Amino acid sequence: MDAISKMSLIELSSHFSALKGEEVCWPRIEKMVSDTAKSWKQSGKAPNELSVMHIWWHTCYELLAPHQIQISALNYRDEYIEIKNIGPAIIDLSGWSLNAGDKGQDFTFAKDTLIYPKEILRIETHPGSALSFESKAPIWNNQGDKAELKDKDGAVISTWLYGDAAHEDVQISQVNFDGLEAKKEGDEFVEVANNGSATIDLTGWQLVGDKGQLFAFHDGALLKPAGIIRIYTNQYHPSTGGHNFESAKALWSNRGGHAAINDYRQQCVSEYHW
Repeated sequence: MDAISKMSLIELSSHFSALKGEEVCWPRIEKMVSDTAKSWKQSGKAPNELSVMHIWWHTCYELLAPHQIQISALNYRDEYIEIKNIGPAIIDLSGWSLNAGDKGQDFTFAKDTLIYPKEILRIETHPGSALSFESKAPIWNNQGDKAELKDKDGAVISTWLYGDAAHEDVQISQVNFDGLEAKKEGDEFVEVANNGSATIDLTGWQLVGDKGQLFAFHDGALLKPAGIIRIYTNQYHPSTGGHNFESAKALWSNRGGHAAINDYRQQCVSEYHW
């Protein structure tokens, strides 16, 4: 990291730590970076040959580029993990690392490893591929595990949980058992929340009810960090995951009942009674 990059990160870190939730929006970031760049130029902190726009762009890149990289898949059966660059910049992964949940289960990206926009890199467990943990034994626990992607400075960029490792972060937060839609009440829903900062893989998990209700999450179903999903009785809402029972009749009794979410080993993770 060059002097300008270090200066930008130090100068802006205190401002960014104060931004939370809906306050983190591009107009505020843009103004903050622009004001800081102008301040450097006026105070003589930056070399004269660097324009305010150059400092502004460089600072934005250093702060925001790492957030382009995400763990996008983890297969504990076939033993591999994938990361994706959602764009728009090419990112140098030199010195970045992946941890497979336990001390010593680490993979470090080699010098000059680049990941291009929309590109997916697969890191295998076993030896023999270009990107591999070089482990002859499995590293991903079939009962549940945690994966962490860190940048070259050791900052956690993306975390992925599945199975047992995700239990404490998953909660049924609401059951809307009294829908407004007449008779069929397709707008009933069960809401599931992620109370943590990791992406949670819901592949094979199930939502069940006390009257035989059963909804199985499809392969690749995810619960985003600090996010929620809803499983409707018979409505499709992409903004909350697009899940529904496709039931022609109401499912949740207005007189009382309970719902539960189970992981892929059918271990109960969270229950909701009303």
